[in-house]
Amino acid sequence: MSRACRGGVVGGLVLLAVLTLGSCRYAAYQKQMQTEEIPEGVWTAAHRISFDSFVEQPRTHHTLYLYVRYNSRYAYTTLPLTVELRSALGWSATTTLALPLTEGPGIWSGKGYALRQQLYKVNTLLMPPHPGLYTIELRQATGQAALVGIETIGIAWVAADR
Repeated sequence: MSRACRGGVVGGLVLLAVLTLGSCRYAAYQKQMQTEEIPEGVWTAAHRISFDSFVEQPRTHHTLYLYVRYNSRYAYTTLPLTVELRSALGWSATTTLALPLTEGPGIWSGKGYALRQQLYKVNTLLMPPHPGLYTIELRQATGQAALVGIETIGIAWVAADR
């Protein structure tokens, strides 16, 4: 077998290994994604969306991902959210985020046409202090009584690779 042919075979095997490892990571990520549909695409200020996540590896970095699916009735360029993270043992942390839904004036971001979706990598430095059950609670923070156009909200809280 010639050197060029061997190089092509080795390169092909490396590419196959990278694609295989990437798809395994994607499958693990998808396994942890939790979503909730918002009734009639109207998110009221009083509606708190909660997700539970079990942490097996405390004191390691975890990444929080947020998934948003919205329609053309959404009237703003960002989605302000309050995110509260609580453990069953009393630990908590709260932050407010503004997720951008546009790339610029009049240019919506995300995939889709009338119904768009986008995934945000929010924080890669969260370090849960102990193992156990954690609750992640999301609230819309626009100041509006009812926010029209948000169809689905989701989260995934994934332990970083060691």
